[in-house]
Amino acid sequence: MVPLLKGAGRQATEAERLAVVAVKDAGASIKETTKLEMDSPKSSENEESGRLITPQEACNRIAEVVQEAVRKMELVAEEKMGLYKKARTAVEACDRELDEKARQVQEFKAERLRKKQQVEELESIVRLKQAEAEMFQLKASEARQEAERLQSIALAKSERAEQDYASLYLKRRLEEAEAEKQFLFEKIKLQDGHRPPQASSVPGDSSQAPSQALMLSKIQDLLKNVRTMPTKSEAHSK
Repeated sequence: MVPLLKGAGRQATEAERLAVVAVKDAGASIKETTKLEMDSPKSSENEESGRLITPQEACNRIAEVVQEAVRKMELVAEEKMGLYKKARTAVEACDRELDEKARQVQEFKAERLRKKQQVEELESIVRLKQAEAEMFQLKASEARQEAERLQSIALAKSERAEQDYASLYLKRRLEEAEAEKQFLFEKIKLQDGHRPPQASSVPGDSSQAPSQALMLSKIQDLLKNVRTMPTKSEAHSK
């Protein structure tokens, strides 16, 4: 488009130059004609009639030159108008293309903004999920610690219950042993009370006394073992 405009400018300049030259030639012809008219009475006798230019002929020559210049100027003007129309069409096409590009840029910016908002929303969701995961992990840790504490409490209570049960069991066994001892003592006393005065005349009496003493010794040993038997808690501590 720029070369076309430059060519049109050059042609217009050439047409203007030709018009100026034509005007100058016309002026020179007019001057020459005027001079000839002024000098015609003196030189008409000395010059031949074929070398003279009448004013009408000078005007005709000027008119022809001017018409030629006008015709060339019209041609140049038409060509320039065509180039102008082409340039205007090209400019309008460029404007439309620029408008389209601007619209595409706006759409791209809007899409970019929308994508950025989506990314920010996803990042906020990720941060929220991370916070929830950390909170659940903390709650799980607290629940595990609470379970361990309750387990230790239950274990301590279970050990204490076992100790209490063992103590109660040994206490009852001791009471039963004491009652059995008392019963045996009472039985021995009762047997001694019903024994006849002459124990040597009764066969087998000499063998019953050592057996009763041996039984009493065994009962006493059993009671000692029961008293000295360690509880489960003492066994665990050892």
